[in-house]
Amino acid sequence: MVQHAEVRDGEDASPPERPRWFAIVAWVLTAAGLGLSAYLTVAHYQENALVCTTTSTVDCHSVTSSKYSELLGIPLPLLGLAFFIGFAALITPPALRTGRPLIRWARLGSVCVGLLFVVYLVTAELAILHKICLWCTGVHVITILLFVLVLFDEFRRIGHVE
Repeated sequence: MVQHAEVRDGEDASPPERPRWFAIVAWVLTAAGLGLSAYLTVAHYQENALVCTTTSTVDCHSVTSSKYSELLGIPLPLLGLAFFIGFAALITPPALRTGRPLIRWARLGSVCVGLLFVVYLVTAELAILHKICLWCTGVHVITILLFVLVLFDEFRRIGHVE
């Protein structure tokens, strides 16, 4: 006979235990993304703060000062900063322990939106501007890795059937 944990209002039954490395990897990636986004935000407001090699393809200044570097007048690095701060809240120990679907959906939804922004920004960089920002690429890679990490966690959870 399988015993089920008591399910509180709005929570899932006890999922399989998350691997210990999950939270560590999520926090390291989030901290790195937060740092890069903070740097790019400062560089957006202080023109000489951005340090980047300039070649025919790599040109951070061209990318970060283009019309694609803002959305409705909001600098994209500021949106990135907000994303990583919000995501940090979604991977706190209490948020990772809860079985509440709202927290899981918020975590999954946030990385999906982040991935859509990455697709948009990489398209703008490569197809329109024909330039690459290495700092931005770091944020893009981190966002993609967080997306994969959250998907792994959801597939791990879905694969658990009692």
